[in-house]
Amino acid sequence: MLIAGKLDFSTHIRISFEFQSLAEQFGSSDHQCKLVDILHKLWTHIVDPVVQALRELNVCLGSRIWWCSTAEFMLLPLHAAGLYEKKRDNLSDIDIFSYTPTLATLVHVRQQVSRDASSELKCVAFELAVVTQHVGPIVSFTSLEDGNATIDSALDALDHNQWLHLACCGMPSRTQLFKSSFAMRDRPLMIRDIIRSNWQNPQFAFLSTCHTTVGNKKSPDESIHLAAAMQFCGFHSVIGSMWSVDNEVARQVVSAF
Repeated sequence: MLIAGKLDFSTHIRISFEFQSLAEQFGSSDHQCKLVDILHKLWTHIVDPVVQALRELNVCLGSRIWWCSTAEFMLLPLHAAGLYEKKRDNLSDIDIFSYTPTLATLVHVRQQVSRDASSELKCVAFELAVVTQHVGPIVSFTSLEDGNATIDSALDALDHNQWLHLACCGMPSRTQLFKSSFAMRDRPLMIRDIIRSNWQNPQFAFLSTCHTTVGNKKSPDESIHLAAAMQFCGFHSVIGSMWSVDNEVARQVVSAF
């Protein structure tokens, strides 16, 4: 969204220059008055028109605003803009403020897989129940579900088990193998985390996740994928998938296996 301000570009440059000069010599009460005057101008001519436009779009109070500043705006404290008068709101009283260096950066971050935004894996509980049914009577094992499926808990379990069954979202990195990861509750469990763990003689890994054996089209002769990464970690045998896996299908495969 682009909101045209009431100040021309030359005025923006002048305000930016005044602010930088004040920032270098800040301390006296006179400088504080001049700083408040600058913040007042920023609010009146730049920030408040944006806030009003957001209200017209029915954006709720307390929402996060991402500012993508350019040129002289990058030197101005837009987040501190306000009238600084009694019973008058400043930006910090209205919305949550953040900066992004470029729109491309913001879009890229928003597209990253999030454990909260990921689709719920509805059959995981049933799948783990099948594993428990088959494995439980034979060997002892560690089960990590829901809030217990954290990085520290997973790495600790790796230290005490030789077989691994992962029923979660897989996030392969096409360009940096060691940044490929599996989604945990607190943050991704990266391949490099597994390599650094003190796992003694890992034998078998069943990766009940999506795209664990999908390589890179730009380097078809190089098997850079999650399953290959797990083998690199020392696993003798690894089972993975080459495409998106339906939750129910994954449960049936586990049961048959």
